[in-house]
Amino acid sequence: MRRSFLVVAAIAPLLGGCFFFGGPAPPELDRACLADLDNHAISYESIVLPEAHDPQCTVDTAVRVERLEARLRHPATMSCAMASRFDRFEREAVEPLARRDLGRSVAQIEHFGAYACRANTSKRGVLSEHAYGRAFDIAGFRFSDGTTANVARDWRRPGPVRDFLHDVARNACRYFSVVLTPDSNRDHYNHLHLDIGRYRVCSAGV
Repeated sequence: MRRSFLVVAAIAPLLGGCFFFGGPAPPELDRACLADLDNHAISYESIVLPEAHDPQCTVDTAVRVERLEARLRHPATMSCAMASRFDRFEREAVEPLARRDLGRSVAQIEHFGAYACRANTSKRGVLSEHAYGRAFDIAGFRFSDGTTANVARDWRRPGPVRDFLHDVARNACRYFSVVLTPDSNRDHYNHLHLDIGRYRVCSAGV
């Protein structure tokens, strides 16, 4: 595993601006989180985000992740805490479920991204957890034999792939504060929204 430090902004006004609830995260928490990623051989880069159009959009210990246990289809920017939590979820839940339900391993994670400086889709006056890098939208999975599980296509189609996706969503409620699925609302018809924000919502049928 190779890790580097990538400065995205030419001048780093947010260098000390990694935030958690209440203000900048203590440096020791930054170091501990990054050490956890290193210990699990996650392929990532520490980054400093350019200033967003909304100054409230801040990411605590931002990282650009290319690979966890499985490779991401394209790199995703998120908080270190979100990367660490998703890595644990993938190792402890997603991979065992893929082997149990489908007899395959996960080779690639299909996703719609993590960090995005935008409002909550249901509460326009409130920033989304994506604005803090604390949310990740999963569109599906590609397996070791080349087959796929796609949320938009397979969530309601009877069969083992649907069972796998539903099992993934139910287990996600043990790891994430909010789990939203195609059963939640129309905004989530094609992905699973997972976040580690301050609110607790699990709409995965547990």
